[in-house]
Amino acid sequence: MSFNAAPDLTLEPELGISYRGAGQELHGGIEQSMHRLHAQAGWRLSLSQALYFSAGAKFSMLSVETRGLTAGEEFGIRPESGYRNVYEFSPNRTPRWTGELGLHLTPRTDLMLYYDQEPVTGWSYSGQHQEDRLGTRFIFRFK
Repeated sequence: MSFNAAPDLTLEPELGISYRGAGQELHGGIEQSMHRLHAQAGWRLSLSQALYFSAGAKFSMLSVETRGLTAGEEFGIRPESGYRNVYEFSPNRTPRWTGELGLHLTPRTDLMLYYDQEPVTGWSYSGQHQEDRLGTRFIFRFK
């Protein structure tokens, strides 16, 4: 489904699912990992054959976090005894925002500038807060 206001101007809805996983080792043998699944809904505005803008809201569906001690095996401590898993099904949370500005460089290559909000938790932070990420991506399409 799309709406064409002019030959080069198109507005299309976007629906999708996004995943983000990260892991890190902290000082003192502490290890944590995070996996998040989001539902995403928004719009994509194509301004020409070469330029587009998209914006949308991300709704958290599932978060899985693991935190624990990785050190201690040499002293007879089982690492799994210090691990804690957190499973969170949270469709009622406040939505996070995402957006991108894309430029079609070739028929199979895009350059994108993106903005993304992501909740951050863990032992290195006091409670949960938001991380705003800005960056670039190259997308290569293969047949």
